[in-house]
Amino acid sequence: MIVTSIDGTRIGYDVVGAGPPLLLLHGFSYDRSLWSRTGWVARLRPEFTVAAIDLRGCGESDKPESPAAYSLEMHIADIEAVIVELGFECPVVWGWSLGATIALHLAKSASVAATVAAGTYFGPIFTPTYVEARRTEARSELERVRWSGLESWPAVEPDEIRGPLLVYTGTRDGNVARELRRQRASIEAAGGTLHVLDGLNHVELATAIEPVAAVVEPLIRAAGRRFSSTSTRP
Repeated sequence: MIVTSIDGTRIGYDVVGAGPPLLLLHGFSYDRSLWSRTGWVARLRPEFTVAAIDLRGCGESDKPESPAAYSLEMHIADIEAVIVELGFECPVVWGWSLGATIALHLAKSASVAATVAAGTYFGPIFTPTYVEARRTEARSELERVRWSGLESWPAVEPDEIRGPLLVYTGTRDGNVARELRRQRASIEAAGGTLHVLDGLNHVELATAIEPVAAVVEPLIRAAGRRFSSTSTRP
């Protein structure tokens, strides 16, 4: 399926299942098929209406050639366009890697039932030094353009997140794990929960079904129950 964002960029997405709405956001070098290939969609669709989105520049979504097209505001607008198209009210949002960073920013301004962020941290991420290193490593001009767009993104902090928050990483998730351990106190002070999963690397935060499900599913089910109870009130 395709929806058109506010700047005319077409955004690809899939939606399956029945139940409370759940949005899935992938990482920088992936597309929405990540969630079906790893088995998450099949696992979640009996309990949730699951929408997996292609970020702009990925998958079936359009691939603008200007860094300005990859601003935070445009990414948020894309997700809000899908939310409106589907008639979702207060979805649970689960993002991994870049998708997790977007999910945190979305939770600052949108009405979400809960946020799950895997493999990202709070504070400045896309610094000039970091972005320049990623541009140097980029395999295509599109990747270079996308990284350039991320340099304008602001930071997000735990006390800015609205609603229930679960952040998780793995002991082999490098700098992300180090930063999140340092930020644990501020995450918990803001009412969030941090899990550091033993032995998991960055990619396994999306692909290791059983250990991830053990920490994620209780939160999203609880959020889904709250959604169901409020949506059925007269």
